[in-house]
Amino acid sequence: MNFLGIFGIGCRQTAKQGIRTEGVVTEVYTCWWFRVNTQAVRVGGGNTARYPHIITFTYTVDGTAYTGKRFVSHVYSRPQEGQRITVYYEAAKPEKYAVKL
Repeated sequence: MNFLGIFGIGCRQTAKQGIRTEGVVTEVYTCWWFRVNTQAVRVGGGNTARYPHIITFTYTVDGTAYTGKRFVSHVYSRPQEGQRITVYYEAAKPEKYAVKL
């Protein structure tokens, strides 16, 4: 599974509990300052750099809306605003989450 628990709260332990809901990506920010070269040596004029993203998303638990943020590695395609994601949360603390794209 692709769990993104790098920024803020959220971890695999939260996801293992199996409590989940659907979330929606509301904003995608490309980290232009964090360039990742995918090849050791540049060949030709092509740019082989990739950039990670930070997503903001919302999800609802028992009628209460929550907002979260996550770092998305450069190895995954850029999420789109409006994209549906799976959000795992703790029953006692729904503000603690982990996500799966």
